[in-house]
Amino acid sequence: MSDAEVDRIRQAYENYRKHGKWNSPNAGRDYMISEGYRELRNILNQERRHSLAEARILDIGCGNGTLLSRFSELGAQADNLFGIDLVADRIAAARNKHPEFTFEVANAEALNFPNESFNLISAFTVFSSVLDESMSDNIARTITRLLKPDGAIIWYDLRYPNPQNPNVKAMTKARIRRLFPDFTLNLRSTTLLPPIAERLGRHTEQLYPLFKKVPVLRSHYIGTLSKR
Repeated sequence: MSDAEVDRIRQAYENYRKHGKWNSPNAGRDYMISEGYRELRNILNQERRHSLAEARILDIGCGNGTLLSRFSELGAQADNLFGIDLVADRIAAARNKHPEFTFEVANAEALNFPNESFNLISAFTVFSSVLDESMSDNIARTITRLLKPDGAIIWYDLRYPNPQNPNVKAMTKARIRRLFPDFTLNLRSTTLLPPIAERLGRHTEQLYPLFKKVPVLRSHYIGTLSKR
């Protein structure tokens, strides 16, 4: 267990909270969030191996439970939705907002769920927040152990580094393949670079889709990782 790295991650998120990161109103950020929801819906529509009404889903780094609420809106059953996070305040907020889901303060390096417990495991900006390679390896092994043989990881994470945030790293396809060598990657670039998106203001609706057509301006990968 990577105790020092866990402490660093918790401190990083406490600093984000203190400085109001992501909290101020912004048209570009709102567009990114709604776009992410549309892309998640499309991915799940393509994942026809799993009926959401029957799928057991685990969200790693669940925050206040927003992503699990999206799964619920798309047809997942509340008693099949589980979320874990390192930060106790975030789990408290999740339980308050979504008491029908199951949330735990936990480190994804070692979880007590039985092997092959989940059809889908979501990892949204998880690995980019982990700088310690051994912790990343441990989390990847846990996900692999918990996923059913026909299961899939729903992935969304940075593909570029952020020079202004030393607490994150780029998750390139090479890094993803190293963590999940026995998985098939079905990923595509998405999300307009936030420094651009957040400056579009009242022109967001017109300019965001236009700028996003340029591949180099897409900051994240989204898609699935499936066991071979």
